[in-house]
Amino acid sequence: MPNYAANANLPPLMSSHRGMTVDVPPATSTRLMNSSVADVVHQVVEEGLNSSRRKKRQVGTNSSAAGKKKLNKLSKPHNVLPKANRRDPTAPLPVVTETELNKGLFSCINRGLIPPSFDVTGAMGGEAGLQPLAAEPIDLRPHEQKFVRCEHLTADYGLAPLCNLKLDIETMLKPPPPQPLPSQPPPAEVPVEGDKPVEGKLPPPPSGHLGDTTRDETRTYTELLDMYSLHEFVIRKGQALDNTPEFQSYHRSYKSNWGSITAVITQLERLLTEYGVPLAYIDGKVVAKLAQIDMGPMAHDQLMACITNRDDVTPLLKTPGRKYQDGMDGVHNAAVKVQSIARMFLQRRRFKDLRESNFAALLIQRHWQIHQQHMVTRTQINKGLLKEETRWRRLMDSFIHDWGKIKDEKRLVIHIPSLSYTPEQCTSIPFYNCFQNAQLARIIDLIDPNVEVVYLSPFPIEQEALQYYTRLLQMAGVNDITSRLQVLVPENQGRLPEGLSLTKSVLYSQRNMKRLSSLTKGKQAYIVPGVVSKEELQLASRLRLPMIGPDPAISHHFSSKSGAKRIFELADVVTPIGAYDMFEEGELLVILSKFIAEYPEHPRWLIKIDNEFNGRGLACIDVRRLKCLEEERVAMDVAVLREKVYLELKDYIGKRVKIINQQVYPEWSSFIKAFNANGGVVEAVPSECISSPVANMYIHPDGSVQLLSVQEQVLSPQYCGMGVSFPQTTVPHAAVRDATLSVGSVCYQKKIMGYASVEYVVFSKNGQLRMWAVDLELHLTNTSLVHRLFQFATNSRAEPETGLCLSENQENLHYVYSGLIYHPYIGSLRHSVFFNRCKLKGIAFDTVERVGTVFHLVDSILRGCIGVLCIGKTEDDPVRMLSEAMEFIQQQLNSSTATDECDSNFSNAATAARSLFQKVIAQRRGQALKKGRLLSSKENSF
Repeated sequence: MPNYAANANLPPLMSSHRGMTVDVPPATSTRLMNSSVADVVHQVVEEGLNSSRRKKRQVGTNSSAAGKKKLNKLSKPHNVLPKANRRDPTAPLPVVTETELNKGLFSCINRGLIPPSFDVTGAMGGEAGLQPLAAEPIDLRPHEQKFVRCEHLTADYGLAPLCNLKLDIETMLKPPPPQPLPSQPPPAEVPVEGDKPVEGKLPPPPSGHLGDTTRDETRTYTELLDMYSLHEFVIRKGQALDNTPEFQSYHRSYKSNWGSITAVITQLERLLTEYGVPLAYIDGKVVAKLAQIDMGPMAHDQLMACITNRDDVTPLLKTPGRKYQDGMDGVHNAAVKVQSIARMFLQRRRFKDLRESNFAALLIQRHWQIHQQHMVTRTQINKGLLKEETRWRRLMDSFIHDWGKIKDEKRLVIHIPSLSYTPEQCTSIPFYNCFQNAQLARIIDLIDPNVEVVYLSPFPIEQEALQYYTRLLQMAGVNDITSRLQVLVPENQGRLPEGLSLTKSVLYSQRNMKRLSSLTKGKQAYIVPGVVSKEELQLASRLRLPMIGPDPAISHHFSSKSGAKRIFELADVVTPIGAYDMFEEGELLVILSKFIAEYPEHPRWLIKIDNEFNGRGLACIDVRRLKCLEEERVAMDVAVLREKVYLELKDYIGKRVKIINQQVYPEWSSFIKAFNANGGVVEAVPSECISSPVANMYIHPDGSVQLLSVQEQVLSPQYCGMGVSFPQTTVPHAAVRDATLSVGSVCYQKKIMGYASVEYVVFSKNGQLRMWAVDLELHLTNTSLVHRLFQFATNSRAEPETGLCLSENQENLHYVYSGLIYHPYIGSLRHSVFFNRCKLKGIAFDTVERVGTVFHLVDSILRGCIGVLCIGKTEDDPVRMLSEAMEFIQQQLNSSTATDECDSNFSNAATAARSLFQKVIAQRRGQALKKGRLLSSKENSF
């Protein structure tokens, strides 16, 4: 594009757009200086022709040797507006440089360097009125006037239409004829001072000259109106009054931006028409400012700012329903509004249903995908576990085969005294972690010089507790305790939730697992678990170590109450009258009513839940409380009696039954719910129960069964074992031994090995002793471990034929164990202070005579748990020691203001001690009566 801005007489490009100024630099060429319009046009044409010839010549020179033309781009892309101006139209425009201006005005306008509304007429020629092209704002008319035919003129001279005129270029190229010079006015007199003119002073201009400021300019009414008008106009009944002088003056003043102003006025008319506003005064200046922004449809607040009489218009706009009553086409708009609201309601309801359906579909798909991924992951995990389990079973086979050599070689024993019950059972056991650590005495395995012990504890053990057992080991001559004993605690135990078993905590502690792997690497090691579950199998598989214990599936099956019945039947051991494998309340009531009607000699019946332990899932029903049995049984048929018992039990079983442990199952509904979920048994209770012995045995991996001890349980509360006494004297030892060994042989046939305990009940029938096997525990119990602690402390040996333990002096030894006592206020006693007071009271162990009191510690006494083991040479001595120890502990608890006995079994332990005391007194009285004498007061109180 030719450079039309080369004339030096052109003024700089002044833009009124956004208050910005665009500076046009002066032209570099001086050929256009002081030239006429014809010379300008002539030079522009010449430059255009020369430019085209140069381009043709350049294209010709780029041709190749073969004569083919090589096309090149004739123009290059130019710079556009900066990023700030492209993002924000209101930002100041950059200055137009000479380089950009040389690319042409059209290029500058297209690229946005010069605003589109800027008048570039002054840059097209030097003298006013002689420009070849004239630019002015287009007159945007309303829509209804766009299609009206009218005559348009190229210039408004007030004459006839000049549409047929054209620009004569040839005439313009000819040199103009000489013009006569105008008459010159007489030279003005220059003021002089003396003989020289005065510098800096010019003669005054003649009258009537353009520079004469003293001449009065005459201005018309239109000019004055355009200058001093407020530019306010009226919109009446939705139409702007455009024939008023104010509106016409407003049109003339803002003609350059009238198209945008018209759009704003149209929006105002539409708004006022819609609400039926009769009259509104509009501020044209505010409208012009809004039009400059050019933001499209205006907001309601912006349109309201243009109205001068807002106080009158605003109440009309806020009147409810006015746009449908007084507005233009109000009825039509109301109908449209009603239809739109109805459609909106229907579509909104459909959209809501669609959204809910879509959400439900997405939720189903997401859960299905998660389920699929979960199943895939579970399948992969099961495959890995099955692979590890298969490898572990092969390892167990080789371990059982080589047990004869392993038991005599150096080995590493990993003790995990975990109580791996169900999560519900674990959370309902008070002092659960203390009970898991109740077998700290397992470290006495160090008495074998070929054994190294790794003991896993659920919490860090205080040095006082370790030193207590260490002194016992040193007293027995065990050396190198520190190098042969490792006590490990899972590092994540404190971060895991309550109620997790010790084995699961070890599995969740990777540092502990790595520590176990490093300790067992290259050594002959095996695991001695507590209560066996799938967690123990997983731990043994990951560590690739054998385990002396039953398979988890076998243990879960045969350690239940119903599973024990099967073992006893296979071992040909007598069991109580009853039934097992019951899983419904109706079945329980039918069988129970049948037994009550057919066996009247048994006044009480026990209902047991299969997976419970330590007397937790027991319920007793006393037949004598049934009202239907108050009549004579002889006069009633068995079938009729059975029906009456069934009907009464069906309606009043919750009132006739007594739940033994109401802390776990407070009422019959919770008890029967657990019974239906896990199954259970029902069995008869002997009318004259004498004692309840328990036999502890060890099933070796090679199949040999070793009877470790036979103890007599001290029941407190009823049917629940609290402590034990040794030896038992109510039943011949041979009967218990033969029955226990038979049970052990059957257990080994079922692939059960390790520690086991069988509970019996001894009663008298027709003057003869009878014994029933009632329960089976397939793990190392606390009472079994206490017997080992007793043998270790006294250095005694067991007599397999009689079941007695003889000291080094061949004296029979006796002991009584209180069971693990827990009370929250025991932890308030200081460890050292407690043992110092025990010494002052005489409650201690004599290391020379090997008799006295040995405390069963799970940790420091601050844990709130402690057990008391009293050893003596006569049957009366341990009972006396236990009574003194329980009295002393009671005094300590009273001194610490221990009044709340919730979550405590101290009262049960005290009851067990009193029952032992009464039993010993009764035996003494019986012996005294045989001799024909009475006991003294001292003998009645030891």
